[in-house]
Amino acid sequence: MLGLLLVAATAAWAAPQRSASAFDHLADRIDNDELAPSGTADAERIVAELRALLPPGDAARDMRYRYLNCYLGFNNDARGGFDYATRGLADARVAGDANAEANFNLCRGRYREMLTTAHDALADYDAGVAIARRLENPRLTADALTFRGGVASLLGEQAKALADFVEAQRLYELTHRTRAAESNLLNVATAYRRIGEYDKARVYLDQAKTNAVRRGDVQSEYVADVQLGFLHTEQGHPELGLEVAQEALELAHRMGDRQSIGAARLAVVDALIAQKQHAQAIEVLGQAQADFAAASDRSEGGMLNLDYGLAYVGLGQYARAIKALDVAERELHGSSNLRYLAQLYEARSATYEAMRQPAAALVDLKRAMAARDVVQRMARTQYSTWIGYQFDSQRRDLENRRLRAEATLKEQRLASLERVRNWQAATLLFATLLLLLLAALAVRQYLGSRRLRRMALTDALTGIANRRHIEHVAGVALRQALAARGELCVLLLDIDHFKQVNDRCGHPAGDEVLRRVVVACQRVLRRDDRLGRVGGEEFLIVLPDTTLGAAEQVAERLRTGIEALALDDIVPGLRVSASLGVACLANPDENVDGLIARADAALYCAKRRGRNRTHVASGEALDEERPVVAPLAHARSGGADVASATAPE
Repeated sequence: MLGLLLVAATAAWAAPQRSASAFDHLADRIDNDELAPSGTADAERIVAELRALLPPGDAARDMRYRYLNCYLGFNNDARGGFDYATRGLADARVAGDANAEANFNLCRGRYREMLTTAHDALADYDAGVAIARRLENPRLTADALTFRGGVASLLGEQAKALADFVEAQRLYELTHRTRAAESNLLNVATAYRRIGEYDKARVYLDQAKTNAVRRGDVQSEYVADVQLGFLHTEQGHPELGLEVAQEALELAHRMGDRQSIGAARLAVVDALIAQKQHAQAIEVLGQAQADFAAASDRSEGGMLNLDYGLAYVGLGQYARAIKALDVAERELHGSSNLRYLAQLYEARSATYEAMRQPAAALVDLKRAMAARDVVQRMARTQYSTWIGYQFDSQRRDLENRRLRAEATLKEQRLASLERVRNWQAATLLFATLLLLLLAALAVRQYLGSRRLRRMALTDALTGIANRRHIEHVAGVALRQALAARGELCVLLLDIDHFKQVNDRCGHPAGDEVLRRVVVACQRVLRRDDRLGRVGGEEFLIVLPDTTLGAAEQVAERLRTGIEALALDDIVPGLRVSASLGVACLANPDENVDGLIARADAALYCAKRRGRNRTHVASGEALDEERPVVAPLAHARSGGADVASATAPE
């Protein structure tokens, strides 16, 4: 007996647990868009099934049931849905259930759109978005963004709409809600249509319709057909628009949703008016009006009266047209929809003109032009801001993921291809490393060749040009001077008695003296002058574009600079001097060797006449060299030679 009681108690405990689990499973499927009701009857069946699974006394699950029922259970009763959502919102706040509060805000905004205007619903949607963000709930945030984006799109603010749709798409993909992401393509397509990007809108609508048919989503297929109907008519193909709108109407009848039936009839009316079938359009408008009234939907009053006005204009019933357009103006002003207001003003202007009331026609024409200007300006701004955004790539990524999901039967082949790719990657990596190695070797070779070339052209001790290089420089300068009929001078500089420095002070000291002399010369020489070492203590200086007088001045600055060198840090009391020979280009037949030979002869004369002086070679004869200046030391010695390099004994 005790065992039977224990079994009964266990069964009584397990039954609610199974019911709670089944409730959560079904509610999750609804929340994640895995269940797409095919119409009002199907939605009522799903709600009833969810209600049957609701565990008694479970307040949290009861709140969840209530907000899901709010979305699904009032398709033909906008007033009832609004009141239900308002009560649920108050109860969610008392219970501290933020998730339910956000959902009731979204649900109430949906019904508020039908009862008043889309603009009025923004406050509910903004509240829903704010709560969802605070909860860091990506699924709920995405849903709230699509609601708010839909209102922005309807009001002509396509940039804001696309911003919300793009963020929603990212969140849908993040939470793997593929069906919701595919349905969101309809929102994007509608925004593209309203901004005038018909080609892009058509691509998205075709894809959304294909996805809806594939998964049996009648609601999404219906929305795609309604938008395609409007798109065809706006593109100047009302016959296609009428055909697709009638398909949407058939789907709406299957769903049994009077609001959807009325919306489909408006798409039909749009195509009929474009085809000038005005009487039939008025008949369909009456049916649509009855549909909206049955669903307590007052949001389409502006569009109904606008279409009535357009149809009456087409029938020539101008007084009735003006009356309908006046009513439409009041209702459209409340929704702030400039696109439809511009259409209204154009129609009423034409009507006044037909009634021979030019003043009233002109007023409405100006209003129409102003509204069109604002709409076009907004469209351009929004296009430049958002059309180039990344949604195209996101759409492609979504489609690619769907295709990959359908290709699961080819996993073995993909794995094989992956192995091949790994080998290819390894081969590519090896080739890349080999190329990098070859590049490194090439750089090393290049740097080495540059270093060898520099060594081949540079004197190792002083760092200036060696004999080969400076003679090449002199040859180039000579050719340039002859070609330009310009001036050219060369100097040969020799350090006086340099052998005594090496003998008395040692070769290291002599090497340092050579380096100091080079530094002193470089301080004196100009930017285009070139200095090179042609012997142990002998240097060649090339002075392009230099006259004889200027060359003499350069030579004297070199000589005095060397004479003034302080070399006490090398050997105390050490001083050096230099002798220089100057030769300038004398005739166009002269070559480098001849020019340097004349400078060398002048240098020889300077040494022969006492050193520490400059001599100039005049013309071509070697016996015409003349001294430039007699150093003070030479003058004071009465012409006797003075040692140019001294060191203490």
